[in-house]
Amino acid sequence: MKSRFALLLLAGLMPATSALAQEYRHAVGISVGTFNLQSLDKQASPLRYSGSIRPHFGLAYRHMGENSRFSLRLSGGTGSMNPERFGARTFSTTFPDGKPFSYQVSSELYNATLEADYLQRVSSPDNAHSAVWVGGAFQESAWYASEVANFPWLVNSATFSPVVQLDHTFTSRHSFTIRVDMALIGLITRAIYANFPKSTSDNNVSAFFRQGTRTELAGKLKNVNLQVGYSYRLSPRMNVGAGYRVRYFSYPSPEKIRAVSSTLYLDSEFRF
Repeated sequence: MKSRFALLLLAGLMPATSALAQEYRHAVGISVGTFNLQSLDKQASPLRYSGSIRPHFGLAYRHMGENSRFSLRLSGGTGSMNPERFGARTFSTTFPDGKPFSYQVSSELYNATLEADYLQRVSSPDNAHSAVWVGGAFQESAWYASEVANFPWLVNSATFSPVVQLDHTFTSRHSFTIRVDMALIGLITRAIYANFPKSTSDNNVSAFFRQGTRTELAGKLKNVNLQVGYSYRLSPRMNVGAGYRVRYFSYPSPEKIRAVSSTLYLDSEFRF
């Protein structure tokens, strides 16, 4: 009788054990955090501008094979951007009839980023604690501010980059990731030297992209991303974690721009 009871108990535990051991190949995730941007764009203004977005949201999808990974991520948000030296400014005057008038110069900031990458494992699968991945990433990113030196400001980039990523697992629940990529080629869209595109056939938006877009290689274009992340496995299906991403961007034409953006975030992921 005791042996029958033991067999029934073991049979009841087997599904739970198999669920814990199962490796799920797909995952969807959400993130929320803060985004900061510091930019010196001499084409737009001699002043250094600083912007922030709180909150900054992200959505992600991952497919995980034994020796390959594919991921897709969309992030963005809205905030504000102003000169670091002056901040938001208020201008006031009085009309001849004695009525006062004032307005504030404070730019809205919009950011949207789409990323896709494919990675292959190059380290030995026998190493249960560390994995090294290499591959390629595509990144489409846009920064838009409504008033930089009182005029709209847009920097759009679409880049392709090689990627190196290291994953390290401390225990079955705790893991750490570090990743770096640097653009080899990109399409960069900025204001032309005259600031305002001129066209008799295109509208202002079409003319801006047609006249202000250039293809550049890594020699002139500098676009580097560094990411570190920590993940805690709550269950076989659920992870939570935190991460930090920093991007350096530099481009010399028509006048030099240098910018650094950073994102600090919390995220969660569901596997299926």
